[in-house]
Amino acid sequence: MKIDAASKASAAYAPQAKSARREEPARAQAGSEKVAINPLSGQLQAAAAEPAFDAAKVDAIRAAISAGEYLVNAEAIADGLIATARDLIGRP
Repeated sequence: MKIDAASKASAAYAPQAKSARREEPARAQAGSEKVAINPLSGQLQAAAAEPAFDAAKVDAIRAAISAGEYLVNAEAIADGLIATARDLIGRP
């Protein structure tokens, strides 16, 4: 059995070749380019150049702990924990 209407319908939905024209991108004139750098980028680069922690301070604390001379301020730690918890739950 041959169905003529179906072949016409499928031809209507068949992909058709589009005439592809490539347009040349607009060319900028020489010397017309400007770059604006955020002032914070300089601070970010300076921070990246610094070490993540102070190795001398870590060594000093490590030596104090080993010698039994390092004193922990429990009140300061508790205050810091409470402040962090308040920030996390959004209370003043």
